[in-house]
Amino acid sequence: MYTIAKYFIAALSHLPLRVLYVLSDCIYVLLRYVFRYRQKVVRKNLQIAFGDMDVKYQRKIENRFYRHLCDYVFETIKAYSISMPELSKRYVVRNPELINQYLNAGRSVFLYCAHFGNWEWVVCFTEFLMKCRYLAIFQPQSGKGIDRLMTEIRTRTGAIAVESQKAYRQIVECKRNNIVTFTLIIADQSPHRRAKKHWTNFFNRDTAFLMGPEAMAVKTDQVLIYPSVVAYKRGYYELEMKVIDDNVTKNSGKDLIDKYAALLEDDIRRTPELWLWSHNRWKHKHEDYPDND
Repeated sequence: MYTIAKYFIAALSHLPLRVLYVLSDCIYVLLRYVFRYRQKVVRKNLQIAFGDMDVKYQRKIENRFYRHLCDYVFETIKAYSISMPELSKRYVVRNPELINQYLNAGRSVFLYCAHFGNWEWVVCFTEFLMKCRYLAIFQPQSGKGIDRLMTEIRTRTGAIAVESQKAYRQIVECKRNNIVTFTLIIADQSPHRRAKKHWTNFFNRDTAFLMGPEAMAVKTDQVLIYPSVVAYKRGYYELEMKVIDDNVTKNSGKDLIDKYAALLEDDIRRTPELWLWSHNRWKHKHEDYPDND
């Protein structure tokens, strides 16, 4: 099954994106109106975030979200074979000099990402690889075949895929060996029930954020960067790198999470359809965790 899926995705990925977007439009109709994929979760989240807006506005975001979600799936398939020249035109870093100044000074960079825009294309950065080791931290997929395929996509341009459970050890080891790293982690998913959480104001609601990424950055004295994403045309993204903190050892990890959450909320309010609303983001309530910050 893995081999069949691999060749099927490989074949699809060689189609031009304009053709894949036609397929995306077809899948959108099925996902949005037939299967109604996670519609209750999407509407619950939109009501929490934009409850001050009328239902018509929320449904507009909902429609645009499902369109973007389908585009994201086919753009991820395209990542299996997309050429670097084409990707560099479609996924542009506005201010690469911000990253370069730290890497050139021997400082490791921690890219604090979110499920916003196209987070799989972030892994395909190549312009920084000559100066550092690129670590992409991900949760393994439940299906072994899908996990294997996603790992192939994520590592084809030189990144090293690291399971989240092994990330801390590898990052500390690189620090110990004076290896400069460029580390990507996606940190906006809802934490597991037993995971350590930090509660912060996010869309005017007490929201649990996973603790751990900021601790790794502090432990290894890395520059913490947030990539702010703009999608100015279908299949075209621009990233503006924003410094969360370049002296993390003098701040608490909780302060860093608060800054990250504020930057993410700004991006979501600007273009809400680019966020992954199908995540059950607000499933935890602070009152259910009296001993947790």
